[in-house]
Amino acid sequence: MLSYELDGSGPPLVLIHGFGISFNIWRELRPYLRDHFTLILTEMPGIGRSPAPDGAMPYLDFAVEELDALRAALGFERWSVFAYSSGTRVAEQYLQCHYERVERAVFLCPAQTARHKALSFSAALRLDQAFPSLGDWILSGPRIRFLINLLGLNFRSPQLLAPWFDEITSQPVEVLKATLHSLPEGGARTFNLPSLPNLFVWGSQDLIMDHPRRLSARDRLIRANHSAPQTAAQEVAGVVLPFLQT
Repeated sequence: MLSYELDGSGPPLVLIHGFGISFNIWRELRPYLRDHFTLILTEMPGIGRSPAPDGAMPYLDFAVEELDALRAALGFERWSVFAYSSGTRVAEQYLQCHYERVERAVFLCPAQTARHKALSFSAALRLDQAFPSLGDWILSGPRIRFLINLLGLNFRSPQLLAPWFDEITSQPVEVLKATLHSLPEGGARTFNLPSLPNLFVWGSQDLIMDHPRRLSARDRLIRANHSAPQTAAQEVAGVVLPFLQT
């Protein structure tokens, strides 16, 4: 079963982290949420203390089945979902498979990017499939440290660089790669969701993801980069809490 922590009280809200960072990403947001919800902070397969995927099914499918098994084990008939970064694609598939178990869903820094970025990313993934050792090299040492600092932090949060680097590089590289390969069309595909209340929160300074040019009623744009859960927690809570409490 997935590793998890419980916090707070109220209606259940499961929190799904992003690429390699575990549920520590929610540290700054927890104080805003715990008085309103029972928080279920999960770690995705192979991350932290959660068991690694068994290889019998694609990573997303395995993550979704483990997530619903956790819901059942905790005795929740329904819950709301709050996902971040690559975790938003886990949430998307969870909603597609188990929409009847979900009250509302929030997608923070959604894993959707411009077509030209996705093409470059997909090319890099194909290169990794041909030369796995090259992917291992990129996801280690100063290469991944630079990418975290640039894409995750915009070179603006030096206090987060070391903990993000330490945590991401402590995860199995096979799981990091499986997470990246699970992004549909390299992240270019728009989200396909069932008809239930959902909210997309985009960072205006996010260098990885790209918000729609025309925001719909379900979109909110905040002044933040990809580290929004930690560096813009108050702004995130300000748009998420009214939606979840409606």
